[in-house]
Amino acid sequence: MEESLERAVAVSVDPTANVALKTEAMAFCDQVRNSSNGWQVCLKIFVKVPKSSEQTRFFALHVLEDVLRRRYASLNSNERAGLRQTLWNWLVHNLDESEFVYMRNKFIQIVVLVFAAQYPGEWPSFFDDLLSLLSSTSGTQRNSIMIDTFLRISLAIDDEVANLMISRDAKETARNTQIKDVMRENAVARLVSAWGDILMGSYQSDAGIANMCLRLFARYVAWIDINLVVNEAIISGLYQFLGVESLRLAACECLTEIVGKGMKPVDKLNLIRALDITNVLGSLPSDDAEFAEYVARLVNNLGLELCKCWEMQNIRESSFQLLQQIFPYLIQFLANEYDDTSSVLFPYLQAYTDVLKQYIKLGGQGSAKPLEENLIALLRTVILKMKYDEEEEHEFGQQAGELDALFMELRQNLKKHFNAIATIDEALFVNYILSVVTDTFGKIASSPGSVSWSEAELSLHLIYLLGESVKVQFAVGEPPAAVVTPLGQMLTKMITSNVSAYPHVSIPLIFFENVTRYSQFFDLFPQYIPNVMEAFVDQRGMHHDAPFVRSRTYYLFRQYVQSLKSKLSPLVNNVLASIEDLMVVQLPEPQKPVRDGEEEVTATSFDSQLYLYEAVGILISLDGMTTEKQAQLLTVVLTPLMRQIEEIMRNELYRRDTPDNIVFTLQLDHLIRAIGNISKGFPDVDQASKVVQTVPAWALVFQQALGAIVAVLERLHESELIRNAARFAFQRMVGCMGHDILNHIGPLITAGLLSNSTRQELVDFVPFIGHITHKFKPAVFPIMNELIGPLMDRIFSSLNQPVDGTDDAFSLLELRKAYLNLLATIFNADMEGTLVTEANMPRLTTVVQSVLHFVKESGDRTSQKLAFSVLTKMVLSWGASEDSQINGIDPKTYKKGIPGAKSDKAKHTTPPKPPLPGFEQFIYENIVPILFEVPMNASFNPSDGQCYLVMSEISSLQKTLVSAQGAKYLEYLVNVYLPSIGCPPNAAQEFVAALQRTDVKELRIFLQEFFMRMKS
Repeated sequence: MEESLERAVAVSVDPTANVALKTEAMAFCDQVRNSSNGWQVCLKIFVKVPKSSEQTRFFALHVLEDVLRRRYASLNSNERAGLRQTLWNWLVHNLDESEFVYMRNKFIQIVVLVFAAQYPGEWPSFFDDLLSLLSSTSGTQRNSIMIDTFLRISLAIDDEVANLMISRDAKETARNTQIKDVMRENAVARLVSAWGDILMGSYQSDAGIANMCLRLFARYVAWIDINLVVNEAIISGLYQFLGVESLRLAACECLTEIVGKGMKPVDKLNLIRALDITNVLGSLPSDDAEFAEYVARLVNNLGLELCKCWEMQNIRESSFQLLQQIFPYLIQFLANEYDDTSSVLFPYLQAYTDVLKQYIKLGGQGSAKPLEENLIALLRTVILKMKYDEEEEHEFGQQAGELDALFMELRQNLKKHFNAIATIDEALFVNYILSVVTDTFGKIASSPGSVSWSEAELSLHLIYLLGESVKVQFAVGEPPAAVVTPLGQMLTKMITSNVSAYPHVSIPLIFFENVTRYSQFFDLFPQYIPNVMEAFVDQRGMHHDAPFVRSRTYYLFRQYVQSLKSKLSPLVNNVLASIEDLMVVQLPEPQKPVRDGEEEVTATSFDSQLYLYEAVGILISLDGMTTEKQAQLLTVVLTPLMRQIEEIMRNELYRRDTPDNIVFTLQLDHLIRAIGNISKGFPDVDQASKVVQTVPAWALVFQQALGAIVAVLERLHESELIRNAARFAFQRMVGCMGHDILNHIGPLITAGLLSNSTRQELVDFVPFIGHITHKFKPAVFPIMNELIGPLMDRIFSSLNQPVDGTDDAFSLLELRKAYLNLLATIFNADMEGTLVTEANMPRLTTVVQSVLHFVKESGDRTSQKLAFSVLTKMVLSWGASEDSQINGIDPKTYKKGIPGAKSDKAKHTTPPKPPLPGFEQFIYENIVPILFEVPMNASFNPSDGQCYLVMSEISSLQKTLVSAQGAKYLEYLVNVYLPSIGCPPNAAQEFVAALQRTDVKELRIFLQEFFMRMKS
């Protein structure tokens, strides 16, 4: 067996072995691993002399580990004793320095697993045996290997029974607690003494052994008596080792763990005093980056513990004094050039600022004055850490790499502490920021070359952050006597210093971010608007060389223009002239169409440019110009775009496109979307018409543009790209064209916008039809009467198509919701008559049955809820009997809502409609049963959030049926339906009584309890 296993292991790890043979060998190894006596074979292999191969011995240890971790309970007492004795004998007599470290570590792990399983019950002498490794070999050649083994076993014990980073079950936790309790009685003191002796005997000759001893002190101090470690010999040794290069990291880590040991606050304060670490910190070398990070951890732990002590009122003053003593080291290491070292101090920094807030709050007015130097030092350090390091290579925009991402993360973390300082003393905070910013901008104004790009960027960044740290206010009082606030002064300096022209790519974006964030500043100081607009349109902004700067500036320009519309009219002509070249839609880069299974590119440079077109629309439509002037400017802007479209269509350039190069079709897409976004910038024509009493002249210009778009769609309706673009433009023109848009719906549909649409296109298009229906009711009735038929046909066809992939399944769910929402909108707009006209009546059955289908769809609660809501609206419109509550209410006061509900808002604009022939029968044969079948279904859980909403809709529909059908419905429930489902007469009477006396909310609660009783 042993020889067979050795051969099998050799084959299994041989990369050149035959595959079939290798598979057979691995199967044999697994067989041995899982057999009841395989571990005994492996134990013999590991300890035998001469040694087996390294691979076989390592495999044997893995098998032993598996037994100890998973099958130890299956071993009898003799087997457990034999395992222990064999391993320990081999350790004492055979372990030597020729063993590879990885093999030695694995063996020690096995020994410790046996210890954990057998101590103290079956192996009470473990620590006697362990310590005898040192005494029995003292003065011999084996002493060094035994010292190393002793220390490694000590470390492994902590890993196995005390390491809190390792997840353990309750049984292991209880076992470990017992082991530690027994160890504390006697063994720990002996171990600590031995480690101390080894440390003092080896620190000059064997740094590796000494470091292991120091790590043991650091590990064990968390769960043993602190006095075993904190004594004059060990602490003086630790301070001595802080000056020894080979030992200082471990010594510092040991001190850090001592400081962080869990103790009562009073005891912790006494410990910190006794350690007197502050006197040591000043003498430590600071030239080694790694050591500096270790010391920073020590300072962080020390500060955190003192902050905890400060919370105890009786030691508050003493704790605060110590906090003040170590404050210089907080600043020193927070300002370290290495960000990893600085970040170590963040927990302490947060705790310290929290203490300062409470200290000032408790101390009252005047208590902040002595802390001003500390606050300024903190603020100065935090700000300096926010500055780019010019010695590093930085990239911006899409070229930014991991280094820049880490720096952005650092800035984000620093912002928390930046804001914390602001809450402690806002006046000091703001004045310091003001001094930094104005000093930088003053130098830029007088001598731009005297300021580095990182200093300029930092000042701009500080202005940006200020809006999140303090109340945004630019002036106090009314002009011209208004007093400019510090933020207002900074913005004034930012604009007048011409920092936006600083020749570095990082500057323009943060400048434009600031003017956009603080656009209200220009309401008070409009004299600076021309400066900013000039920066936007020249090489600093939208004409910048860097594409990422241009892309972001397009968006910021749109935001800036939108927020300052009332003040920009005088600048429109100059602005439009400055960006005329940017309005041209360039021939795009070759692009393949997106195919099934491919990921669509979600953003391009043109997507950003769309913000520019929208901004142009806003500028042209400003109130300061006549509508004739607006129409003239719009014509000037749209004409080049229209000519580009005309040229492509006249010369049929799109026919040059290939599946791998759709450049001209893509250019048409861009042109159409550009026109659409220009229209988006215009106001609602209905609102504009109220002001000028006539349809604005610019609305006619858009009509011509829409006509050109329809012409493109007619010829290229098979292109999804063009259909999407046409729909994109059409949706954005609704506002600026008003009711006239209705004249173009038919041509767009005829041109192929609907017939060729995909499921996802329908998801986008159906809500738009709902919007049109709501916005233009009742004038939209003739259009909807013609559209509803082909639209429903297309929706039903798409809903019935098979699902292909996760994205398609999501689109199907979205289309269901869009369809049901459209039906709800039709009823809410009193347009349900379109469903029962002569042209559309044949589809009504399909519509009603589809709603009924979604009501039964338990796997999609969202659609189920919407479907119940639509049924409620159908009953309100088509299911009222002549003597119902609905028809008995004055049409002037009748609310379009659920009778009995507490929040019926929308009102009928027409009297209640006569019942739809046959619908009453549909109510009793289909709607009533489903009201009980859905909540009675085993999968319906009323406590689930989605089911809760469905139950609310069921309650609403029940109340609506009572109002619509009156006594007839109640009698049907009592005499026919409820008895048919096995409901007792008394429960049936209780049910109909609840329908009559409760509102919708109360009824939902009743129904929930009723159906739970019925299920049980």
